[in-house]
Amino acid sequence: MLRCSHILCKVDDVRAVVRDFTELGFTMEFGSDPARANNALLWFAEGPFIEFFQLPPAFSLLRWPVSVAYGLGAGERLARWARPGEGWRDLALETDESDLTSTRADLRVANVPVSRVMKGKRTRPDGDTVRYQFLAPRPARLPFVVSAYDPPQRPARIAHPNGAEGVSSVRMGVAAADRPVFDALIGEDRWLAAEPAAHTAVLGVELAGLAADLDPARLHGAVFTAAARRG
Repeated sequence: MLRCSHILCKVDDVRAVVRDFTELGFTMEFGSDPARANNALLWFAEGPFIEFFQLPPAFSLLRWPVSVAYGLGAGERLARWARPGEGWRDLALETDESDLTSTRADLRVANVPVSRVMKGKRTRPDGDTVRYQFLAPRPARLPFVVSAYDPPQRPARIAHPNGAEGVSSVRMGVAAADRPVFDALIGEDRWLAAEPAAHTAVLGVELAGLAADLDPARLHGAVFTAAARRG
């Protein structure tokens, strides 16, 4: 069963994101050596995390070579990620398996067009190597699929000075034409709230536990709302 893994936000400068979000009261983690990192992670104790990434627009020129190597879904998604501008750019779904071969076969049986399985890795700031797999459904505006990380990446202890406890809901707009494939990708999910929309895209992320509103000028295109407090 696929479930909501993480939300991706395209940014212009990852180091500026880490600085601003740290000053807003979040505990941030670079994906690799901070001097060269192209992504940063915002973890919570459970549920989806948030990945901020930067990618030069010139990477869109690799669309067709990547399409030839891995399938149209992969090339289209790379071009979508490289599109200029900051803000929510994608949603990842995950499995408990470290190999996506059977997941891909199941999606093809369900008539979901998918790319070939791609293998990735990165070197963490502590020098450890993280390996994972991913595949890209079509059209590229639909969520993509990632394997379990090897080794697991969620920190053992996570605390945010601003009180943020986790993602309570991800608002996902889904166009009518995309709904059949979207439903084949993911069924009921406790964190994902799908709603009809003219275009398929992440609309916003609701955070639980925030002690105060966040300054939108320092969010680098991310759209957050605070979850209603209980009691």
